[in-house]
Amino acid sequence: MRFAVIDMGTNTFNLIISEINQKQFEILFSTKEPVKLGQKLKAHHHIDSQGIQRIIQVLKEYINIINQFSVKEIIALATSSIRTAQNQQEVLNIIKQEIGIDVRIIDGDREADLIYLANKYAIEYCINKPFDKPYLIMDIGGGSTEFIISNNNNCLWKKSFLLGMARLIDELKPQDPITQQDIEKTYHYLDVHLQDLANNISYYSPKILVGSSGVFDSIVEMIEANIQPLHKTQSCCKINIQDFYTVFNQILPLPYHDRLQFKGLIPMRADMIIMSMLIIDYVLKKYKIEEIIVSFYSLKEGVIIEKMKQLN
Repeated sequence: MRFAVIDMGTNTFNLIISEINQKQFEILFSTKEPVKLGQKLKAHHHIDSQGIQRIIQVLKEYINIINQFSVKEIIALATSSIRTAQNQQEVLNIIKQEIGIDVRIIDGDREADLIYLANKYAIEYCINKPFDKPYLIMDIGGGSTEFIISNNNNCLWKKSFLLGMARLIDELKPQDPITQQDIEKTYHYLDVHLQDLANNISYYSPKILVGSSGVFDSIVEMIEANIQPLHKTQSCCKINIQDFYTVFNQILPLPYHDRLQFKGLIPMRADMIIMSMLIIDYVLKKYKIEEIIVSFYSLKEGVIIEKMKQLN
């Protein structure tokens, strides 16, 4: 069975085309394109005409690609930016009219469920077995950030926070390059808004952070470009916390135009990489994390894995 998944995020639209059977899946094609729907979302809580135009442009490109693969089904899922926009129905209607696909808006719980499925599947080759201790999954988006505490058997706790990087930047308005005052303001903001996470971390005491794709992919690429090659499987990779901080300390003082030239960082992530790494730094220190595993899977792979389970 061959099908396509379009993950319509706040900053990026991801496309993956996969062939699945009852036991495994093969990724035939994947790509991502920036859409930057969070640029004006908070101020107006409304996706403007330029944002809609970017949506249609990217989706047209994706449909042209999908048509080359003879897929049985297209699953298009919209997350934080569209689900919190006042004009979400207008956006969905335009997509249906212009592109001909039905987009499903999923809530934060459903998003966390799919992220959990993807990461549980991805990291089985990067952990020592038997492994029944809790670990913390973190998926950093533009509109929301998902935290999930789980072990190999169960999802123990999950929550989607409206703490995506586009929202944080819009709310906190850090200078470029970021200042120490901006950093302290960010950490205080996270203290206030992540209290529910703190309570559950205290209860379950996870010591391993599983970073779910996205910005964590960029961290892997920056480490490899600036420090050392890493041992990677198709789905996951362990990184040394010291290597994270080496890259973090190198990029933190850089303004945007210098970050664009930073080895291993793709340009579409240059605007939000600092805020993303700050929230990772916060989690590592605040919760005394001892190990980082990067999962190369996220929501879109979660959809694939769910489909695979349904075939069984």
